[in-house]
Amino acid sequence: MRGKVFRKSPLVAVAVLLLAACGGPSKAVAPTSTHVKNGGVLTIALDEEPDALDPTTAQTLVGREVFANFCEKLYDINSKLQIVPQLAASLPQVSNGGLTVTIKLRHGILFNDGTPFNADAVKTTLERDLTLPTSARKSEISPIESVAVTGPYTVQLTLSHPFAPLTAALADRAGMIMSPTQLQKLGTNFASDPVCVGPFEFAKRIPGDEIVLTKSPYYYAKDKVHLSEIVYKFIGDDNVRLANVESGAVQIGDQMAPTDVQKIESDPNLKLYQSTSIGYQGIDINIGNANGEGKPPGPVDNPFARSQDLRQAFAAAINRSVLNKVVFDGRFVPSCSPIAPVSPYYDASFKCPPYDPAQARKLIKESGVATPIPVTMLVPNETVPLRQAQVIQQMVDQVGFQMTIQSEEFVTSLDQADAGHYEMYQVGWSGRIDPDQNIYQFWHTDGSLNATGSSDPQLDKLLDEARATNNFNQRKQLYTQVLQLINQQDSIIVLYNPVNYMAVSKKLVGVQYYADGIPRVAFAGYVS
Repeated sequence: MRGKVFRKSPLVAVAVLLLAACGGPSKAVAPTSTHVKNGGVLTIALDEEPDALDPTTAQTLVGREVFANFCEKLYDINSKLQIVPQLAASLPQVSNGGLTVTIKLRHGILFNDGTPFNADAVKTTLERDLTLPTSARKSEISPIESVAVTGPYTVQLTLSHPFAPLTAALADRAGMIMSPTQLQKLGTNFASDPVCVGPFEFAKRIPGDEIVLTKSPYYYAKDKVHLSEIVYKFIGDDNVRLANVESGAVQIGDQMAPTDVQKIESDPNLKLYQSTSIGYQGIDINIGNANGEGKPPGPVDNPFARSQDLRQAFAAAINRSVLNKVVFDGRFVPSCSPIAPVSPYYDASFKCPPYDPAQARKLIKESGVATPIPVTMLVPNETVPLRQAQVIQQMVDQVGFQMTIQSEEFVTSLDQADAGHYEMYQVGWSGRIDPDQNIYQFWHTDGSLNATGSSDPQLDKLLDEARATNNFNQRKQLYTQVLQLINQQDSIIVLYNPVNYMAVSKKLVGVQYYADGIPRVAFAGYVS
């Protein structure tokens, strides 16, 4: 998701070796205590409002958090970030030199409108992801040339080339299977009343306020579901979110501020959950988004689009360590890489370009642009993003930039960035287990989330090569080359890898929190 600042051995062989668990669906483990009572409403405070609840078009982390409890996927991940089947019956079977992928599906499952889950439904969803003009999933699964139903519960995918990230992509929104009945009924308006397979079903959404899910009568494991309702409240202010958790008005506070960790740890009624994120946060620079996301890159009228020197100067003027200390209490991981340290593809030997204000001034001089250089940064209108923007503003002003902060509601800011109506945008990505899903969509010319208008043939070639091989060492080497290029190009300046913090009432059990930053509460419940 886009998130606040607060993508020749047989296909999948290496992915299975590195990521696959021993088997079995990845669903939250039901509480074993006999004292967990049935019923009750769980209120979760999200730090932002999700965008449209349509798996084909959605982009936000908070949207993924809501999807997690009403829209299951072909595959999921477990606590060790290993891929395991969810709606699929097993990991994919690969043949024909990696060009044919067969997926067996589970039997006897119903969507939350009573429609049977089967191979036809999977085909309908995947083809929609590949063809809908507004799809954000296209580049995630673009090597799929065709989807065939070879049995009531068997789907066969034909690929244009071997595609290592496929299973990982199907463990995220591309693998969320939507009710074909509801798709036929609502079409592109699916988000108004989304229907999937899940322990809860969509009930209502009040824009700017809340999303409500209720327990599903159709879920295949409904006897393990204790809660009767989940309410997601949108509380962007960190202080207000903390106050609501402390008072008990909400039972889970999501994406809590690092500066509030000590308060949460000292509260006798709360538990602190934390996980090192597989995502990253940074600054998008519009270098070619002239016509909107998904359209071919074109000339953009701003000095940063015309000058790589200026982009590198802006990056060199930011002290990531100081930013982490001042804004995040030193609890995050300063970084220039979209591949997090917890990833097996992380290259610890790769060195980020250093903080170097003298070099920044030199690059500005070489650019020929007169100082002070005005620049406007679009920022989600929330406490931490604004604080971070203010710290960056002070840093870059010292070398010759004159930065203006433009704050907007988060989804509004995302829409503006997608449309190309920005110069710089402070934003991030919640992260995926395969590095392709953290990079390809944003930096490749054909990336479906390429909101910067990035277009670099050398970078495209490396990303295409990394997709097409299952050799782990080869992929790791290719991604190290990718890191070198993206830190020269600077269409996105990565600043840090976050740590996810969540406050949970001690009255709750059965909550799980992984490095993807998604609270899993399907089988959570209140202790009686």
